[in-house]
Amino acid sequence: MMKSITQEIMEELLAVMDMYQRIARQLIEQLILETDQPDRTAILEGAYHLLSNADVIHGEEELTGNWYFDVHGEHCMFKNTETGQTLEVFLGSPEDVGNMDPYFFTIL
Repeated sequence: MMKSITQEIMEELLAVMDMYQRIARQLIEQLILETDQPDRTAILEGAYHLLSNADVIHGEEELTGNWYFDVHGEHCMFKNTETGQTLEVFLGSPEDVGNMDPYFFTIL
């Protein structure tokens, strides 16, 4: 039997989901602006599926804030090399960036 969650837990989950969306959108923006994307014009128009593992413009291996990234298929994995925080972000379109795939709760 499935138990219902409390209002407090639901509010915590919603806050975490909002935070995930904000961080995911920020990291995608950094990925676009800080890497030498071959299809930059189309990406800026919303074709996020064209994002690639392009070189970081400032010559480092990570984005600003110590974020390592790995574009793979329809997703990009971001990992903060200082804190270990990991986010897996869907790359369909700008509207899809904040969508959370329940599978990614298993990689925490």
